[in-house]
Amino acid sequence: MQRLPFEALPGNSDTYVTVTTRSGAGVYAVGDTWTESTPEVSTNTVTLKILGGDADVDNFLLDTRSNKLDLKGTVINDKTLAVKELFLDLFYYGTAFNTAGFSGLHQLMTSTTYNTVNEGSTATESLLNISNFRTALDLIRGYQPEIIVMSRLMRRSIETYMDSIGDKMPGFVDKFGMRLPSFDGIPVHPSDHISDTETISSSTFSARTGGSSTTIFILSFAPEACSGVQGSAGLKVVPLGDLETKDAQRFRIKWYAGLKLKNLRSCAKIDGVDPDGTVAA
Repeated sequence: MQRLPFEALPGNSDTYVTVTTRSGAGVYAVGDTWTESTPEVSTNTVTLKILGGDADVDNFLLDTRSNKLDLKGTVINDKTLAVKELFLDLFYYGTAFNTAGFSGLHQLMTSTTYNTVNEGSTATESLLNISNFRTALDLIRGYQPEIIVMSRLMRRSIETYMDSIGDKMPGFVDKFGMRLPSFDGIPVHPSDHISDTETISSSTFSARTGGSSTTIFILSFAPEACSGVQGSAGLKVVPLGDLETKDAQRFRIKWYAGLKLKNLRSCAKIDGVDPDGTVAA
């Protein structure tokens, strides 16, 4: 969330063009006939979805304990965090997490030509092969990956492998003050929103739960790469006032948000990985 840029949309959706096949170019002599070639493109639409929740603050506690604790701030901050965590679940899994949500990275990254490496086979996950990991890194063209995101278990497995070959993953402090290990110079960040129980079908990701595999994401953030979209007001806290049925006041936290992947080669993933096992060379 600290790294992801957000674009404010004037309406409730945005239609953008993604190049799926590059056009060609040639060398011509004087008088040659020039050959036209046009890139193949796809038209995509990102639609804002409504994320949010209501939070009630008890008036009695607010009046009698306000000198001891910030009850309203605590309740609103907790609900705001819940909304942000919902966004992160949708960021990776999208409609595979909640069918009413927006398309996440798993729906936006499906091309084995541009951004996806399948580690598993048919419906069976496989131990991570470092060569395949680097193949996924090499799928990114024109961007410098900013971060590699994986589950905590997957990170431990890679660290164990690197320790076993005497090549401990170097660590450094990033611009946000977080100390992170790195792989090939790219920060590795664990995420509690990436599942270790993913299911694969036909060798590729199919569901967030039901299996025993995971996915590693390699991400570049920019308006022309991977970016969030939101309403012009951003995340809002709306006071709804006192309730009729109980002595409390209600606050609504809401966020009109979505996700856009404009360049298919700006990010990559490797799915079907067994997160709990020996990493192969």
